[in-house]
Amino acid sequence: MLHLNPNLLLTPEFIENELFVSPLNGTTARGVYNPMQFVLRLRNDVRHELDSIKAGLINSGEITFDQAQAHSTYIHETIHWWQHVGSNYGLISSLKFPAQSHIAHSDLLTILKDIGAIKSIDKYNKTYPYNVNITKALNYWYDIEFAGQIAFDPKRMKRITQSPYFESWGHSYNIKWSSTIWTLASIVDKDLTFLPNIKKWETGFKTLTDKKIKGFYYGSQNSIMPIGTKAIFEGQARISQIQLLFNSSHGKMCMSDFAKIGMLNGIYSEALQLFLDILSEPMPNNANDPLVGLFLLLCDIAMNPTDGFPFDISHYESFIISNDPGYRFCLICQMIRDKHPALKHSIQNYSKEEYINISEALTRSIGCFSPFESAAYICDWIQTENSLKQLLSEEKNYKYSKINLPIRLFFSKFLRFQEDKVKCPQFFCWPGIHFSENEKNSLQLMDCLTLFEKHKALFIDDVNGDIHHAAIDNCSVEQLDETLNEFYSWNCMYDMTRQWIIKDGPFNFDYGWLSSKYTNTDMENWASTHFEKTFGVKPGDFKII
Repeated sequence: MLHLNPNLLLTPEFIENELFVSPLNGTTARGVYNPMQFVLRLRNDVRHELDSIKAGLINSGEITFDQAQAHSTYIHETIHWWQHVGSNYGLISSLKFPAQSHIAHSDLLTILKDIGAIKSIDKYNKTYPYNVNITKALNYWYDIEFAGQIAFDPKRMKRITQSPYFESWGHSYNIKWSSTIWTLASIVDKDLTFLPNIKKWETGFKTLTDKKIKGFYYGSQNSIMPIGTKAIFEGQARISQIQLLFNSSHGKMCMSDFAKIGMLNGIYSEALQLFLDILSEPMPNNANDPLVGLFLLLCDIAMNPTDGFPFDISHYESFIISNDPGYRFCLICQMIRDKHPALKHSIQNYSKEEYINISEALTRSIGCFSPFESAAYICDWIQTENSLKQLLSEEKNYKYSKINLPIRLFFSKFLRFQEDKVKCPQFFCWPGIHFSENEKNSLQLMDCLTLFEKHKALFIDDVNGDIHHAAIDNCSVEQLDETLNEFYSWNCMYDMTRQWIIKDGPFNFDYGWLSSKYTNTDMENWASTHFEKTFGVKPGDFKII
């Protein structure tokens, strides 16, 4: 008799600001994806079941239901990777840390020259305000930070508006999008020939401020939505996981079974319940119900805004509404209810054609391009732009230029994702359907496994909690290690810069999450060496304010 095993299924909710997570053994967490580390972690009991899948397939060609449950947890966390590396908002969000560091770099060097090595800059500014470079560094850092926090959980808006660094919602989103594009332009499009021309944005946003358009001037506020990316991310990952388990049980389990063990508690059903409430629909009991498929498509649409990236801004006044995932989610729910009620029953085959046609109808209803059109537009860049061809050549050989390596690596993976999203958008939208043998699977199972393997998380932990590369074909161990080491050297610099700007007290060198093979002293020396190479001063030489 099939039974659901919470020990293999229940994962902690996604926490955006939990930057550094220790190994999961001995905790209640079965898996986690960390957006600062870009690493997927699995607990050893889940990993054991995954390792046993290969042996089961070899011996009998089948896997047990426990193995299927462990696999569903792995897919749940991999979807979080896809959300960050494969969606437009995910790209904007994931490049937050590099953007904050790179934009502040020249101001930080000037601060060192004029004032000296002081920490934190934020605390210094509260005591000795009005230094122009400090003001610039802090304003940019907080603008980008606030934009991410508002999108993640709009309920944080009340606290954010109390900060002296907060200008307006529209201003923060403008800075977040433009700084990310500027960061990308630095590696592939310095003249802004194909990326949106952010140099022209200043006039458009200034006009909104001058006209006192709500949300775009100091002190004005827009209505906030009841959910943000936190709920959308977790809803998409959990419902996809449930669809996989439903199909693995050959339809013998229903939504109420998953609810009984807590898989639909709290944040995991928040977006789905809002979707059903707006549509005045009850919770479906069949995980393959068209409403469930429509909900997952809506999550995909919400995470793929197109106004400002990859397309240029078409209407400045709607920039917040067009790009905020929570706004997009709620608006499209309302459009389904009021304008397109027939779409509630339209997803029957979970096919590419359904994905394209329904997503276009829904995005047109709010005046936007669809995720498929967005991916196709980006693929046109790939075909015509030499800088992107060079970048993807680096990705193919897994040998990246060391200049801004993390940005190059992450953007290249985003581009590869768009290539396959144009070919098979239905797989990434409905993986729980396509990872099972059923009549709704429009792709061959082996093709799905190949796609999953190609787009699995870049970094994963081992039994000791140490980070290593997921296996990559035709790439030497030496090359993998070189890229990993360079990636995390930059990653360390982003964190050290963050600490310097806004974290009071001495620098924290707790980078044991990277590897258990080195002492705390080793990690401190490693981080200090890279910091000194970047800024010309040792962390130990800073005066702590």
